[in-house]
Amino acid sequence: MILIYIITLLFIVASAYSILSIHKDLPRYVTATKLLMSIILLVLLLIGYCMPVYIAGIYKIHIFTFFYLIILFLTLLTLYMAVSQWNNDYRSLSAILIPLTAIINVISLFFINSPRHMTIGPDNSIMVIHIVLALLGEVLFFVAFASSVLYIIVSWQLQKKSSMKFINRFPSLTVLSKLTSFSLSRSLFFFTAGIIIGIIMLFQFYGNISSGSPKEILMYVAWGIIFILWLISRSHITSNYYLSIMTIVSFLLLMILFIASNVVITSGFHSFR
Repeated sequence: MILIYIITLLFIVASAYSILSIHKDLPRYVTATKLLMSIILLVLLLIGYCMPVYIAGIYKIHIFTFFYLIILFLTLLTLYMAVSQWNNDYRSLSAILIPLTAIINVISLFFINSPRHMTIGPDNSIMVIHIVLALLGEVLFFVAFASSVLYIIVSWQLQKKSSMKFINRFPSLTVLSKLTSFSLSRSLFFFTAGIIIGIIMLFQFYGNISSGSPKEILMYVAWGIIFILWLISRSHITSNYYLSIMTIVSFLLLMILFIASNVVITSGFHSFR
């Protein structure tokens, strides 16, 4: 329990340093951000090692575990950006990804002791793969949302002709549009893989390819929206500005629906009882 609160504190400090790195052109703030995120990853892995999920052939996944996986994936992705093709823009990208991840971490604290869980027996352990792939798709959609928010902010600043010294600390609009397209394509890939695994699992154990549950329908709707956004990003039928707005609105709408479905619907194929 104490490790979870340590993570929260570390995220708050890392968020502060990531934001300071935008306002103060000092390399030590970026270095401190990377160091804190590395420490956070180590503590997250320790929490995962200590978390009792697989016991006597049974997976017992609490709703907090979903938050944990999302936070872990976002932390890994943030650190990946520090050593990847996005390294030059890590300062500004981390300034939006880390605070948003910190917010998710704070929200997860309310579910630490929640009794709601999903039990997965040894006969359908393939569901774990389905869950991980679907969550990776959601996390990458989250990154597309974050880059879209940053795109809108930079666009507004350019329209207002703000200080170029400040604007130059953000990625260019070209880089942000590429990141949005990159995230949407990867999100679609993992989301599609997760859905295919889910269909195989349903057919294998229930003899059909659909359970018809509201949550399953919502998942297909989410896939359809991500697919449409990806098509728009590939075809360039609209400007990157409007694509960013559509991505932001779509993400917020889907997140509201997903949260509402898990609060209201507590039974069925995708259930937390």
